[in-house]
Amino acid sequence: MKQALGHFDNPVPVYLLTGFLGSGKTTLLNRMLRTDAPRTAVMVNEFGDVPIDNDLFKVDGTASDLIETSTGCICCEPGNDIVSTLARLSEAMDNGEVSAVDRVVIETTGLADPAPIINQMLMSSHHSIAGRFFALAAVITTLDALKGEETVEERLLAHKQLAFADRVALTKADMLHDDPAGRREALAALVARINPSARILDIQDPLAQPETLLDHGIYAPDGRSMDVLAWLKDESPLAKAFGVQAPSQWLPGNRHSDVYTKSLVIEGSVTSRQVTTFLDILMRAAGDRLLRLKGLISLADDPGRPYLIHIVQGIFHPPQRLQSWPSQDHRTRLVVIADGIDEKALESFLLTLKPKKVRRSKS
Repeated sequence: MKQALGHFDNPVPVYLLTGFLGSGKTTLLNRMLRTDAPRTAVMVNEFGDVPIDNDLFKVDGTASDLIETSTGCICCEPGNDIVSTLARLSEAMDNGEVSAVDRVVIETTGLADPAPIINQMLMSSHHSIAGRFFALAAVITTLDALKGEETVEERLLAHKQLAFADRVALTKADMLHDDPAGRREALAALVARINPSARILDIQDPLAQPETLLDHGIYAPDGRSMDVLAWLKDESPLAKAFGVQAPSQWLPGNRHSDVYTKSLVIEGSVTSRQVTTFLDILMRAAGDRLLRLKGLISLADDPGRPYLIHIVQGIFHPPQRLQSWPSQDHRTRLVVIADGIDEKALESFLLTLKPKKVRRSKS
């Protein structure tokens, strides 16, 4: 068998990019990968069934054939495991379908539990073809300066994402208005309490170099908190096969409790008034239970230049008008991730954005 990926002792580094919903992972990924960067394979995992983040991730032409998108949560959906994906990449390079890569970046959905993903990588290192050629180099976690402290304190999943990190990317610090220095200190104290060994990089700092988050390394759970070691142990195949499965919202299959996703795809364009009214009612009714809304909207006034909209836990980020559609798909697409909202009611409300068909009367 050809060894297109190098020797066992020189595996391709894999970087796991995690962080809670809306914390800026895709934006960070765009900034980390410069056009002159090493050749990188990117794997994007989205919780909704309509991919959007993949369209928003831009790479130079030499790497565009190495982007893979999967839907459904990577930590609990069958068929979304990292090892099999890396094995397919290994086979493609061995067969000459794609040229060799220097590294792999995996952007997880914001609801992904890092424990089972990291376990897959660590336990595959001696037993599978993917493990022989790839090695987990680092876990990078985005921490939202606006909502991160509150989210980490209230949601075990966000706490776990921070606890497993080697490197923490502080995002949205430029949007802090009330006591920004104090907020930064509080966030640094939060990281120091949960994960004192993690390195923090404020990516809004003018001197920040986001690509340094992809420096070489070897991920090792040794020396981390007892919580981290316990979470890894609970996710091991032996624990799943023979351990006592006490009822818990964090068990696979029920890992995300009441969180669910709804998607909306519209073939035609909509008016700005329709969108404004729709978003205003949704935000008033849902509040913080609307964990994330992200979408590309085709507006009737200029359908060739879509609007990117983004809402995170009650915060409406300023919409951005793109100069062109990022892909051949020019449909309006919205993905909503909600917690504790009546699912049928939300689905019905989403349909109100669809343009009504005008019936012509017979003359």
